[in-house]
Amino acid sequence: MGLIKLHLDSISKPEHPNSELKSTLHRFMEDMNNDVSSFFHLPEKSTWTSEFDKVKAALAERIPQVDTFLNLGIGGSSLGSELLVNTLRSPKAPTFHFLDNIDPDHLWNILEHTNPEKCLVYVISKSGGTMETLSQFIFIYQWLTKHLGEEKARKHLVFCTDPTKGDLRALSQKWNIPCFDVPPQLGGRFSALCSVGLFPSMVAGLNVSQLLKGAYDYYSHFIDELAENKIPEIAELADRIVHAYQRENRNITVLMPYSQKLKTLGPWFTQLWGESLGKDGIGMSPIGAVGPTDQHSILQLLRDGPQDKVVGFVEVVGFNQILELKWTGPALSSFDLLNNITMNQLMDAELTATRQVLTNNKRPHFTLTLPRLNEYVLGQTMFALELLTALTGYILKIDPFNQPGVEEGKKLTIERIRACKKSSLA
Repeated sequence: MGLIKLHLDSISKPEHPNSELKSTLHRFMEDMNNDVSSFFHLPEKSTWTSEFDKVKAALAERIPQVDTFLNLGIGGSSLGSELLVNTLRSPKAPTFHFLDNIDPDHLWNILEHTNPEKCLVYVISKSGGTMETLSQFIFIYQWLTKHLGEEKARKHLVFCTDPTKGDLRALSQKWNIPCFDVPPQLGGRFSALCSVGLFPSMVAGLNVSQLLKGAYDYYSHFIDELAENKIPEIAELADRIVHAYQRENRNITVLMPYSQKLKTLGPWFTQLWGESLGKDGIGMSPIGAVGPTDQHSILQLLRDGPQDKVVGFVEVVGFNQILELKWTGPALSSFDLLNNITMNQLMDAELTATRQVLTNNKRPHFTLTLPRLNEYVLGQTMFALELLTALTGYILKIDPFNQPGVEEGKKLTIERIRACKKSSLA
């Protein structure tokens, strides 16, 4: 199966020469080779197999009886995993709950319908001290020990954190809990293709090797094009998006897959794009949508609203099913129109029409075309969007890998908690 394709004809090309973009690509590659972020070389240097081999024996007594998988993480520790699992999970997979919110009612409602004997709790925190995640873990551990006792409760735990430091790593060593690694130079929003997302994917029945192969093949394609002194299409797209932002004030980026299975692509992309690029007073606000559903919610805005958006479509060419429509009831014009076509043809017509509407009204857009939806293609797609995000940051001359605003929020939350504890002790 081939690589995913980009179609850029409907988004303007910058006027500046390629040499400027080539200089940015050179700077990007220097930083990646110096491990400024390990996301780029992750497909080539994945440690998934060796990590899994280390904990395989311990997991053998945990996984077979699982009917509920509780994924404790927030942001990048949840959204990528949720995308992978919800898109391609096996029908025989356990029930998955991605607990990325500390809403107490939501957590309680899930535990009320979970059998502690048959659940597996995956706790993910890169730092080992994420407050939201640890608060969930503390309560769920209370719940497990109440029903199972401490020793048995620990048999239902798996951790994922920094390889050498942090409280979660320390606890894994003290209690002998199987523990996967988050590479130190890998930001959470870029971590779906390491153990953060790969372990839930494996439990959900995905072919993890194909996920990694897809990412690796797209990575290799990018490297090969640079070696041939070409501008890779994904870099060309980043350049055009920045041009639309800087020259046309298009400060909103919409990502709209025409696939219900890819519904969670929007939330994952929203964090990736927003947290990476929203800083230093600049950035493009991300919006996730799903076609054709959201033709009935935001197409009016995309067509006739402010000229401030770039729309990215994600097209799936080969669906697994072809559903034929055969109407044998009364002759009615609306039904007759749909008779003897496939739902697949209708989906294609909806996407084609939406793109044409935007073209007719001079609204810039691009399309990412997937030959079909499987692990190999999804691995490519996620890596390509990570690469697009990083390159867009480099063209904007900002650091796409930090998140100072998020860190400020964490500090203020800690101060608030400490103040509450002092007040309760007074």
